[in-house]
Amino acid sequence: MLPKIQRLWLLCLLLCSTGEVFASWFKTPPKECDKPTLELCDRPASPCENRQGPDGWSIDLGGQYTWMSFSTPPTYTGSTGGVVGKLTYQVPWAFFGQARTVYNLGPLSSSLNESGFHEWYMEFVGGYCFPVCRDLTFTPYAGLGFDYLSDDHSAYSTISAIKLRYRTYYAMAGFDTHYAWENWTAGLQFDCFPIFNQYLKVKSLPGAAWILSNRVGFDIRLPVAYKLPIPCRGVNDIWLELAPYYRWLPIGPSTILGLPSRNLDQWGVFLTFRFFL
Repeated sequence: MLPKIQRLWLLCLLLCSTGEVFASWFKTPPKECDKPTLELCDRPASPCENRQGPDGWSIDLGGQYTWMSFSTPPTYTGSTGGVVGKLTYQVPWAFFGQARTVYNLGPLSSSLNESGFHEWYMEFVGGYCFPVCRDLTFTPYAGLGFDYLSDDHSAYSTISAIKLRYRTYYAMAGFDTHYAWENWTAGLQFDCFPIFNQYLKVKSLPGAAWILSNRVGFDIRLPVAYKLPIPCRGVNDIWLELAPYYRWLPIGPSTILGLPSRNLDQWGVFLTFRFFL
């Protein structure tokens, strides 16, 4: 047993040290993490916070230039142009929807004759937009599309002129990804479209149509956009978008007519103004 004086001395020392701890605690205000709150201190930021990229409803209007090759002997090649339009709704962690249309026309030529080319297609897709990080989104989607194609061949040698009409209906599956920084965005868009109904008509025979074999096509786009410093009433932002693309539309063969398959290869660029509402 310790002497009584030593025990009293240890008790006083313990009380003094405990008092100093409490005094220092009351002098120093508690940290944010010590305060009773429903939010955690230093919580990670949501991928959607402080995004630099554009979101919401947008309308694209512009034009396009295409160099194309329409195979099967003879092979037709040439440059065409047209107009493009698009309506889009895209917000992170939300439903994605898009409707797009392209009208394309121009003369094509081969070693034997010429062809007047007209094409109009529309596509409707829906999906979900996932923010991968603060300025990067990934949007898978699926939908439907149709393509109306006119191929008017001029006469040559003993072959009379003929006007062909192709009608193509297809499903769609693809994705869209974009990265944004300051006033720029860059992205990648890929579509795969398995054809489920395709037929051929001849304009001089309006009551007849020939079903063609179904195949699978695809296209790829590389859009780059810049935010224009142009104020406009009723419009939040105006972006100028340049999108090089490649599109491969396969046309199936016909065993009844003895026609081989044809391939439409398109290399081109879209130039559009994008208005965010």
